[in-house]
Amino acid sequence: MSLASFSNAGFAPEDLNTSIINMWTRDEIHPAQFYRTGFETIFFNHNRQYALDCVLSSAVPADKEIVIAGQANLQEVVAGANRFDIPNLVFEATPEEISLVDAVLGKGTNVSHFVLVIEKDDDQIEKYINHLRPILSFKGIDLILYCTASVQSVNDRANGSVDYMIGGWNEFPDNSFVVARRNKLVQTEGNSRALNFDLYASWQWCLQGRGSNIAPMEM
Repeated sequence: MSLASFSNAGFAPEDLNTSIINMWTRDEIHPAQFYRTGFETIFFNHNRQYALDCVLSSAVPADKEIVIAGQANLQEVVAGANRFDIPNLVFEATPEEISLVDAVLGKGTNVSHFVLVIEKDDDQIEKYINHLRPILSFKGIDLILYCTASVQSVNDRANGSVDYMIGGWNEFPDNSFVVARRNKLVQTEGNSRALNFDLYASWQWCLQGRGSNIAPMEM
């Protein structure tokens, strides 16, 4: 069985590649040079839920749990977590309420990842992140953004605190993508709970389209 047959990974058309970069950053970056930012893009010939499931299956260690927060579409993440038997805590909260998550997490947390569901492109993104960033950094919890709507420059607006971003396009419902911090992505090798949702294998398949002349990671 080839990597492509079980990962549903593919190569993004140029216009969608450009769209992914615009969703991620304000910087003008050629898609072929995006890896120099320290992040990798994985494109899927499948819907947004599939991309979410790949991240959950591969990034969350077997003995850890996640927190799912936001105001809408939280059940999509819950469904993915339950599919892989990942313990999860749902915290439906406005940006003003999200700071209460510190009490929810407690002192001896077993949470490895915080999944923030973004359902619209407005200043609530910054409000959520501003409250979350110091809490997650102190506790060593990775941040996953699950964007159910198109957003712009989300990592810039989050001050570089995003570890995984999951997104897609309403006009192309059968395509989706993950932007992942490379040093987090390499740790997912061999961790997937299901062969069909292996984020690391999907990344390796996408790397087949990269040239052999690798530039330094300077961006």
